[in-house]
Amino acid sequence: MLVVGLVLPSAGEAAVRSVRRAPVGQARRSAVVSIFAAGNGTQQNPYIIRSENQLSAFAASVNNGNTYDGQYIKLGANIDLGGVEWTSIGLYDNNGDTRPFKGFFDGAGFAIFNMGHGNNSKPATAFFGALLGARINGVSLQFLQMTGGSNVGGLVGFMTGSELTNCLVSGVVKGQTSVGGIVGSAVGGFILNCKFSGEVVGASEVGGIAGVADYVTMRTCSVTGQIEGNTNVGGFVGKSQDGMIIDGTAGVVLIQGGRNVGGFAGNLIDGGRVEGAAFNGQVRGDSCVGGIVGHTTFGTIVRSSVSGSITGRTQLGGIVGDLVNGEVRRCNATASVDGISDIGGIAGRMSGGSLVNNANYGVVSGGEAVGGIVGNFSGESLNLSLSANRSIGSVNGYFNTGPLVGAHVQ
Repeated sequence: MLVVGLVLPSAGEAAVRSVRRAPVGQARRSAVVSIFAAGNGTQQNPYIIRSENQLSAFAASVNNGNTYDGQYIKLGANIDLGGVEWTSIGLYDNNGDTRPFKGFFDGAGFAIFNMGHGNNSKPATAFFGALLGARINGVSLQFLQMTGGSNVGGLVGFMTGSELTNCLVSGVVKGQTSVGGIVGSAVGGFILNCKFSGEVVGASEVGGIAGVADYVTMRTCSVTGQIEGNTNVGGFVGKSQDGMIIDGTAGVVLIQGGRNVGGFAGNLIDGGRVEGAAFNGQVRGDSCVGGIVGHTTFGTIVRSSVSGSITGRTQLGGIVGDLVNGEVRRCNATASVDGISDIGGIAGRMSGGSLVNNANYGVVSGGEAVGGIVGNFSGESLNLSLSANRSIGSVNGYFNTGPLVGAHVQ
């Protein structure tokens, strides 16, 4: 087992574990000082963590109510957590007992190895259990094995109004609901230039970056590996309300689920937007399955591309499986799309909204309602909804099959 930069705990560090719980939000200076190797918590002289004992003591301090609001913490060495049952930094549960970290944390080019947690019922399981208005930069978590219940992530379990930048997570994350390679659930904030590599498994709201991300902007992030769930499963996010994914990459990926399964987002609703996304891999599901988004209501997909394969039963599209009052513009699909009904090179099923200047180059195959652009279009304004789209790939079907539109229901 690799142990890099391990520093034995001082007497003060060991003592901090036995300090009695402080009132929420109250920092006890003597305890705080004994946790860290150096520093005073300012931006110019941040608190330094160099060992597993110091890191565990820091977690205990936050979980006892010290939020570190406005204070700076920085890693000073690589840390190996092998053999340690990790306790998340910050607490969150559905009963309102929340003790978040609110400060600044910098990985400073160091890595944390072999983090593990095996309680499959505990909520908010991650390196950070809860963040509120926090800023996390450059944290690298390698070879992690995380198992929890709800709000399970590699880096963060539940975050509100926080920012993650330049973070890297590799390993396996498993849970039940709201399970993400980097974040379990997020409300507001930013996830910027973060990368996940590995496997994420859950039941619902499962994503390579986040299980749930409402009002969150993700920019220049990437995912490789396998994402698996039942409902709302995406290469980046399982479910997102009014969120944005900009210039993301999902490469050599297998996305597998039941309903609402997408290369980037399983379920994108209420003004959500995907722009500049590139997917290369396999998306498999039962219904509402798409190379970028599985299902969207009032969502927008712009300037994105898909290669690989899309397979399932019904409502399958090279870009989006089920489009309801949404918009797809300037997207290209070269992926093969293969299912039974409502199969389209760009959109499987479309009700309202518009498709403008999109191109399909892949093979589209199905039984009924199969089209090079849309498998099944519902509405009267077909010509207004479809503009300047082209399909070059072959279209194969048995009933209601067309080069652009399969079935048109008025």
